[in-house]
Amino acid sequence: MGRHILKAVGIAALLVANALPALADPHPPATRVARQEPSSTCVLNSLLGRVGPSSGGRKVGLVIDVSGSMATNDPQNLRLTAAKSLNDALISQSEASSSQAADLVDVVAFSDVADVLYPLGDPAGANSIIDGIVLGYNTAIGGGIQAAIEDLTAPGNDPTANRTGIIVFTDGQDYPTSGKALTLSETQRAASLGIRVSFGFLTPTPQNQDVEILRAILQSGGIYATIDQASTQQAFVALVLANGLTNLDVAGVNATGTLLPGISTAKFLQTGTNSFTYAAQAGETFNVTVEALDPIALMVTLRDVSANTDIVSNTTDASGIAVVGYTAPSAMDVEVVVVATNASTGIFSVGLNSSIPLNETCNVTVTSPPTAQPSVYTGGAVSAWQGTTNLFAALTSILGLAVMAAML
Repeated sequence: MGRHILKAVGIAALLVANALPALADPHPPATRVARQEPSSTCVLNSLLGRVGPSSGGRKVGLVIDVSGSMATNDPQNLRLTAAKSLNDALISQSEASSSQAADLVDVVAFSDVADVLYPLGDPAGANSIIDGIVLGYNTAIGGGIQAAIEDLTAPGNDPTANRTGIIVFTDGQDYPTSGKALTLSETQRAASLGIRVSFGFLTPTPQNQDVEILRAILQSGGIYATIDQASTQQAFVALVLANGLTNLDVAGVNATGTLLPGISTAKFLQTGTNSFTYAAQAGETFNVTVEALDPIALMVTLRDVSANTDIVSNTTDASGIAVVGYTAPSAMDVEVVVVATNASTGIFSVGLNSSIPLNETCNVTVTSPPTAQPSVYTGGAVSAWQGTTNLFAALTSILGLAVMAAML
């Protein structure tokens, strides 16, 4: 019972942690958007809608970058916090029931080499291992995915197809760059085995992975998100949960059309219009950046949903980038429409930045910065969960604990 309650608190906290001040749940235009409560530090409704229900029985690999650059890009180890939040969303053996089978998780850390720190097992034992992760040197993403696949598909760990997912937390591309070939081949191998792969790419400057790697991620059914600051990694976890960890999971109602400030996601261009929605607050200035990652020409239009009128349009330039910006005169729902002018297929990314920053008080826990050591991993003390009065109020306002537990 204790873990059920803690788990409900943790997942409710995760959904609150994705909330950004004065932002709201982007929906298709026909659906009204829930807005920020003026007295709250966090949006009181999940940006992504209810996470789809799961019957459990999943296998999930948490693949965590421990390259030395993380000391600069993620000094508070917030990717570890995000990984633990995702782990807390899984069904442990003690929580299994006749309607929900227990999930299994493994934890892989990678720098120059990849190590399986926690072989496939009960999620209840994984968080303490994640807490003990320390840093190495280079970035060998493909090795991390490969190690996860080998453990997830080891003899006795069947079945795999459609009930398995890998989530990668990284701050860079493969270094040395020769490792890209392995990252691509292992992502493609995962997809061929029915394993969904998602990437959270933490980088303070706009950049993407190799487009063929992005294509393999999307073809697996996963999400590729570029994250502009460490504290936004919790929002990436919520996107992954809303999209579904595995092919068996039911996607949340807003998983594919959600724009979150500080996050850029890669998408397959759909025939016709590609629509995304966002709720702006009075006086909020925001920019939407669309980048064609394949050689396709795109037109981007920002629309006022209520007035059913276009606000501003732009087309991709010679570098494949189009930016549209606006300062909302009042609280309003806006729609971003992307259409191709010269092709019907390809990959593009769409991201949003706002004048209203992420409220870091919504983060639930922070672990101590690691000490850089070459490929050495030791167990560490479990960090304390640090709630706040505002967070507790937000949790109780979103959903009762019983409802949150029922979602899992």
